Amino acid sequence: MKTRNILCAALLALVCVGCNPNYDMIGMINGTSPEIAERFQDSRRYSDSAGVVHLQMPTDYRLFVCTDSHIDTTHYGLEKFVHAYKADTHPHMALHLGDLINAQGHFAHADSIMHLGGVMKTKKDTVFMTCGNHDIYFNQWHVWQALYGSSTYWFDTRNGSKLLELYICLDTSEGTLGTDQLKWLRQLLQEKKTAGYRRIIVFTHTHLFKQDNSQGHTSNLSLEETYELTNLLSEAGVEMYLCGHDHSREVTAYGGVKYIVVDACCDAEPDPYYMVLDMGEKVNYEFISLLPRP
Repeated sequence: MKTRNILCAALLALVCVGCNPNYDMIGMINGTSPEIAERFQDSRRYSDSAGVVHLQMPTDYRLFVCTDSHIDTTHYGLEKFVHAYKADTHPHMALHLGDLINAQGHFAHADSIMHLGGVMKTKKDTVFMTCGNHDIYFNQWHVWQALYGSSTYWFDTRNGSKLLELYICLDTSEGTLGTDQLKWLRQLLQEKKTAGYRRIIVFTHTHLFKQDNSQGHTSNLSLEETYELTNLLSEAGVEMYLCGHDHSREVTAYGGVKYIVVDACCDAEPDPYYMVLDMGEKVNYEFISLLPRP
């Protein structure tokens, strides 16, 4: 009797969650469609067509970073972030580390704030996007891609002919890099590690070190994949790995790489933040509170 009651309660909970538009039960339990192999190929086709972005920057510039805005009908945190980087008088650029939206049908709200028109289609906004698990739930990958182009790409910052930073965006929204993307990353790092960049920065959605299973298979990379990726980043001299997903700040140094989990900026968080980095010969960074709210 007790076992039957537990099973009935679990089934009821699944039904209730399944009716919630914020939870894609198929996407959380099984691979999201299309899976990483297809998303990677879509991204490479787009990136090959659009070409590589080379941003001309002074040797000192500012980098704004936010993540997990989870836009639904409220979007104060993202609006404040966008206003902050657009109003800044320093030369600057910005990254959004995924989970732009919360559930299906919310891209219109988000894009009305970001109004990028494609991550590589315009030079008017130096904002670069990566997708999170919520962005591809409910088979929304092609909606995200139509707006922002590619989830696996690289670009760099330069001062004239002098190389500054190499930025590499990875798609970890499904909780895995996949074979093709990992091979692409290995080849890219092999090509670029001796090019003379001041530093290499990898940015993506999913963190590596916390074993939190609350998001199903998208919670984090497997231990085997984490081991391979961390070794690769260390060997290539990557300086920073920036991510979100966990909604909780964490700064970890491992193998010469600084792994930074940025706080969520969504309105549902009691203590939302974004991050600002001053990029120069040294990197200084701080976390900026989005409180108080109006």
